[in-house]
Amino acid sequence: MPDVASQLANDNRFIRKHGTQIFAIADYSAAVPEDWFGAPDATTGVILPIALPEGYFNMGYITTDGIKDANNVSASAVNMVQDLDPVRNDIDGMTKTLDVTFGESNAWTRALAHGIPVADWPASKTVGYEYHDGDKADFPFYRGLILTQDGVGSSRFYRVEFAYRMQVTDIADRTLNRTDVEATGRTFTCLRDPEVGRSYTEASTGLIVAPAQAGGGS
Repeated sequence: MPDVASQLANDNRFIRKHGTQIFAIADYSAAVPEDWFGAPDATTGVILPIALPEGYFNMGYITTDGIKDANNVSASAVNMVQDLDPVRNDIDGMTKTLDVTFGESNAWTRALAHGIPVADWPASKTVGYEYHDGDKADFPFYRGLILTQDGVGSSRFYRVEFAYRMQVTDIADRTLNRTDVEATGRTFTCLRDPEVGRSYTEASTGLIVAPAQAGGGS
């Protein structure tokens, strides 16, 4: 029988970090991308992600907490009198949320903070703004597009994640003082899009394997 060491299948090329990332937001009426990746890079062969589609707004800096993807599963245990342990568990539901804090305080992040549909955001995030609260009955539905990169050159990996129909369901406190960055923290709950039958997609490029060398001798 083989020992443990001979059965190892570890590959440190698949240890992922996501220091380079984009979180873009669009109205729910925006088109869903037809593809997540484009043509390979002519020099390295790395497959590149799509450019941001029309109507998707890049929200800029994200605080060092990054984007937190949480899946809350609720279940009901079934017990019988003869056993102390449950005899089965039934899944009641699962709620997927994206928690992100945007570090820039600009015309787009503050429009999001006030629950304004993307169609009513200014064309540039650098302009001045004036937003009002008081007549909001609910938060609009958005689409969310996340692009990340890990590595450089031919070792690059790209990740695309897409929330088809998401809505703000929690709001982080905002602090105005001398030492803390004014940030816009929001939790989005991902809902199933009835038109496409999906709530979330995750896609990644694969590993580029160098071709075998001819000859095989040294």
